[in-house]
Amino acid sequence: MATSPSQATPPPASLFNLPDGLTPDSIDTLPVLSALLSRLQNPSSSANTASTSGSPLAATPSQLASSTGPLSIKDIPAATDELKHKLQRARVQVKELPDMDRSVEEQEVEIRELEEKIRRQREVLVGLREVGLQAKREKERGGKEDGTDVMET
Repeated sequence: MATSPSQATPPPASLFNLPDGLTPDSIDTLPVLSALLSRLQNPSSSANTASTSGSPLAATPSQLASSTGPLSIKDIPAATDELKHKLQRARVQVKELPDMDRSVEEQEVEIRELEEKIRRQREVLVGLREVGLQAKREKERGGKEDGTDVMET
């Protein structure tokens, strides 16, 4: 049976709200690292370029701040400051999440308890399905015999 958009169930609400400022983007470091690495100049290629052009290709302070221009090895600490601060803020915010003080063993015990609860609920659903099917069969059988609905009194 196809469901219409009005019958579609909404996505489940979050069990808890994330702390202010903690977003997936605040934890995702790959794009920033990729951008930094793409700007990093190979020491041998920058030496060759410097010798042919007469001046080294070092990043200016404005290029470091705006995340543009080539980087040399000595420019990396200044260029990664923003990333380090971003990670420090994210680390503090992640520690504020609920249950961060629980051990792995405590979480595994809870997972086993929840899995057992799900197993019992499925058993109940199977039993209810059987009761429903049995009632349907009795209704169909009873309706054929005397022409009355079993549910009517």
